[in-house]
Amino acid sequence: MGAAGALCCLLAGTAAGSWLRDRRLRRLRTLRARLDVVSSLRLMLEQERMGLTELLCECAHYAPTGPGGEQVSRRLLWVAHALAEEPLLGLGDAYAQACAHIPIPWEKAEEREAMRALFLQLGSGTAAMRAQAAAACLRRLRPLEEDARREAETGGGLVMRLGLLLGLMAGIALW
Repeated sequence: MGAAGALCCLLAGTAAGSWLRDRRLRRLRTLRARLDVVSSLRLMLEQERMGLTELLCECAHYAPTGPGGEQVSRRLLWVAHALAEEPLLGLGDAYAQACAHIPIPWEKAEEREAMRALFLQLGSGTAAMRAQAAAACLRRLRPLEEDARREAETGGGLVMRLGLLLGLMAGIALW
């Protein structure tokens, strides 16, 4: 194969490592999008008085773009749409339907539970109680985001180097 084959193997290994690193970063991006949405939700609950459907639509626009942010936004819009179509549907039930229709493969149970608890509490109480529920959700999500960041940094670098090494080894073997 020669030098060109070795270089192709090196590039393929590096690309595979980069792809695996990006998959690890998706959970982190999703958690950051959730933190942005819940922060904006809390701020809007404290400063503005609007209906839940309007509030969720506004918060959906705060989510960053990318694989994680897009799905978080779509879930919020799904909940807002479900509430607009069926006003008697509970907010927790609407969020459960959104989770069923818009799955996030890299989402873990802790994140899902924190958001479910938030939506159950948002369905009742005063604006101050809803803002406290959003603050409690933020306190639950921040350590998860920190753990995901740490995991993405260490694991992401490791799979990147591993892909590079495997590509180099395959290139040397084929040379």
